[in-house]
Amino acid sequence: MYHRNTTQTIELDAGSVGTILSMDTPFPLQNVGFNGNGILSIQCSGTYELTFFGNFMFSEDTTLTFYINANGVTLPETVVILDVEADTQTSFERSVLVRLCAQTNLVGVVDNAEDGASGTLTIPPNGVHMWVTRIGP
Repeated sequence: MYHRNTTQTIELDAGSVGTILSMDTPFPLQNVGFNGNGILSIQCSGTYELTFFGNFMFSEDTTLTFYINANGVTLPETVVILDVEADTQTSFERSVLVRLCAQTNLVGVVDNAEDGASGTLTIPPNGVHMWVTRIGP
């Protein structure tokens, strides 16, 4: 599991895509390495449970999409689309099983809708987590 232990603010323009959620604090890892700036690297191929959690506020009404990328490719089963009200605490959680190969790099990502509003995404300390647990071969 990894998270960020300080508040993070990200300026998102309408239509922005692929903004990586910076996380800097890993917990003890097994079969997963931490490469800094929120990149988890799978060290052993197998079936993994991915749990992706977020707690945040956005300064404007918009639609945000959160997901996990594996080597730059969106894992479709991790996608969470949220209609967000301005300055309202919002959260999500998604848990899925996926087959991952060794040397797969995982990152949490956020996009802002094409017709959304530009604004500031504020994530409190420990506001975004990603757990990666190998559950089988």
